[in-house]
Amino acid sequence: MAERDELLDHNYDGIQEYDNDLPKWWIWLFVLTLMYGAGYIVYRHGSAGMDQESLLAREMEKHEALRAEIESKQKPEAVGADALLALVSDASAVERGKAVFAAKCAVCHGAQAQGLVGPNLTDDYWLHGGAITDVHSVVVNGVVEKGMQSWKGFISDQEIGEVVAFIWTLHGSNPPDPKKPQGDLVPRSES
Repeated sequence: MAERDELLDHNYDGIQEYDNDLPKWWIWLFVLTLMYGAGYIVYRHGSAGMDQESLLAREMEKHEALRAEIESKQKPEAVGADALLALVSDASAVERGKAVFAAKCAVCHGAQAQGLVGPNLTDDYWLHGGAITDVHSVVVNGVVEKGMQSWKGFISDQEIGEVVAFIWTLHGSNPPDPKKPQGDLVPRSES
């Protein structure tokens, strides 16, 4: 073993070095790191640890459970035809629906629902079913492929019901310059 602060005889580009041993804690740290690495390899790739497929499957199960929980909380409660038709007979609800329609829907459907970019809502032709519950479903969920956005989350459930009630009262109102019929002829249905 070299004595402390003993210079080596060799000269490295004009630099001389001491011939001292490494500190013992460095050596033990290195040995412990090697032992940990060996143990980790045995655990991770041996039978004791989980392989990537098992980890993925476990995380996917957690994710699916969380997603199902979130979707169950976000799923809108089914609104029946009776509740919507009750709003149709409530004049104040229809007036509130008219105000929401003017603010949110008239841009695409026209001020009198005669149809602009969106379809005419006053005739007997419907693209997605002519029942009041079908109209409610379209307002709540939208029809992305036709450019109709979902209003769920943008306006309250109460306002959605009131807008549907207002739309329902427009049937047969014959506005000026209506858009030509789109969809299927569907007789007025009360369900």
